[in-house]
Amino acid sequence: MNTTKSSKKNKGPEKTAVAADLRRIITAQREFYASGQTRDIAFRRQLLINLKIMIRDNEELILDALRADLGKSHREGYITEIGIVEQELNHTLRNLRLWNSPKLTRTPFYMLPAASYKLRHPRGLVMIFSSWNYPFQLAIMPLIASIAAGNCTILKLSENAPNTSKLLCELIGRYFDRECVAAYMDSFEAIKAIKREQFGMIFYTGGPAVARIVAKAAADKLTPVVLELGGKSPCIVDKTANLRLAAKRIVAGKLINAGQTCVAPDYLFVESSVKDELLGYIKEYHDKFCTEDPCENGFYPKIVNRMHFDRLRSYLADGDILMGGEANEDTGRISLTLMERIDKDSKLMSEEIFGPILPIFEFTDIDAVISTLSKRPKSLALYLFTNSKSTRAAVLGGLDFGCGCVNDTVMQTANPHLPFGGIGESGIGKYHGKAGFNTFTTESSVLKSSSYFDLNPLRYPPFDDFYSFSKILLRYFT
Repeated sequence: MNTTKSSKKNKGPEKTAVAADLRRIITAQREFYASGQTRDIAFRRQLLINLKIMIRDNEELILDALRADLGKSHREGYITEIGIVEQELNHTLRNLRLWNSPKLTRTPFYMLPAASYKLRHPRGLVMIFSSWNYPFQLAIMPLIASIAAGNCTILKLSENAPNTSKLLCELIGRYFDRECVAAYMDSFEAIKAIKREQFGMIFYTGGPAVARIVAKAAADKLTPVVLELGGKSPCIVDKTANLRLAAKRIVAGKLINAGQTCVAPDYLFVESSVKDELLGYIKEYHDKFCTEDPCENGFYPKIVNRMHFDRLRSYLADGDILMGGEANEDTGRISLTLMERIDKDSKLMSEEIFGPILPIFEFTDIDAVISTLSKRPKSLALYLFTNSKSTRAAVLGGLDFGCGCVNDTVMQTANPHLPFGGIGESGIGKYHGKAGFNTFTTESSVLKSSSYFDLNPLRYPPFDDFYSFSKILLRYFT
């Protein structure tokens, strides 16, 4: 399959071939879906097993590609990309038949004899846009849900993680027939296809700017869209928290993938009376986790490319640095940096940082923090460290967010029983586990009435004889 990177120079016969190849994939998948084979649970299970075999057979190649794109060690690459995908695969294989089975629901007594139930159906032809920061996990996790749901799927992989994306294109082509699953890398042609073709759903992971382009393109065909975005996820630490444990988990959550994680703590509110103690613990655990200079540490991931490196480095002048601040152009790494007294016009205040920089703000009144956060766009994640039940109730009850943790960071994403997704500007729709299966299917409601008995005269015209009785039933007994 041609996976040529889209660019202004990529025109003429080669570009035409890329566009034609995508058209052929779409036609083949549409025809295959119409054959009905993907509706068979055994067929879906076999595709998931093929995916499992693909990962096991090529684990080292995948880890090497992640290392080349993001500087991830094999251990971090396995835990944050391959391991979580294998967990999702096993969970889906165990539960697929149950998720797909008809679900009985109640039927009002005046409709009897009848039965009511709900069915799950595939959406059809689905396109999945994956992101560069977790180029394996964020491609394969939604693919698992799409296959389990019985869809045919086109994976639009990120050009910003070329090694992992090219490898996935090759592996998907080797382990799957492309009328079921195909991989692709050209964003320009993918957007054109969304405008031109009717898809069952578009699933997008990435930033809000491209999300708006994708959603606008999908709107032309009234195609449903799921958007997994991000935003500025706050972290709050009050004086009742276990400060040592809070510091340990905040540092761990921020160091993963060098902060290039959509659910990483984006900024920190700490109660003034415990600020110095917390910062001391943060430095202690940073030094423990990074036993040498992070910018020279081979186990510490790098910033994905020069554009993002320069963007993050420019932020270092927008406030006072409390810890860190080192940046190495040669290795592409930036150390974990704590900052305070941020310039009010800095993008650190308005945009998702997506890197290892953590602004610090003090507070004395948790209600003031809640009031401040409630006026900001709804975050993808929220992290609260407290042992106060009243504070926990006030924060969780007073703020809207997609997912989060109490006394932890990031770990909510590893639980397949917890739906993952944003709210408002941080995203639309949920996935992981059963939530993913539900997102990639549609629900049909069915009322099965008896063909032997007809006990409900209220439903037939002219309605005069039972009008008063109908009002009583519908008003008080529904």
